Amino acid sequence: MGDRTMSWLRPVWTLVGLLVAYYAFPLKWTGSAPGAVVLSLLVTVGGLALVATAMIRELGQVRKGEPGRGVRVLAMLLILLVMAASLSFFLLNEIRPDEVTGLQTRTDALYFTLSTMTTVGYGDVHAEGQIARALVCVMIVFNVVVVASLVRAQTRAPTS
Repeated sequence: MGDRTMSWLRPVWTLVGLLVAYYAFPLKWTGSAPGAVVLSLLVTVGGLALVATAMIRELGQVRKGEPGRGVRVLAMLLILLVMAASLSFFLLNEIRPDEVTGLQTRTDALYFTLSTMTTVGYGDVHAEGQIARALVCVMIVFNVVVVASLVRAQTRAPTS
């Protein structure tokens, strides 16, 4: 395999691994202890915070003219962001089922996250409650400011 093909294997395997983890992660809260629910939420929010912090630091480095981490790392961060956001919407739906209309499964949560992040927004799954709408607003602002800036910076960066 060529160097270019090999360089993309890590993000592809990361995507596959995260999809497996996303669908395998136990999330049945009926009958679960309240501590398990809180722990799941904290881990998910913590994961989102780590991904956001990494992306914001990357943007800061690029804006200062320092070399960025590269497209493969950004691809992995975006994959992590999608998985963590999807899990957040799924967990929110478990706690408050009326927050996101049409969200029943993990695939629905992934679909909702991707349609929101790409600004397609078909409307079949949509934020109904205030918490869900606030999360969507944060995701949209984060996408516009951080993700778009990183993509722009990477496309302008000289290739090495």
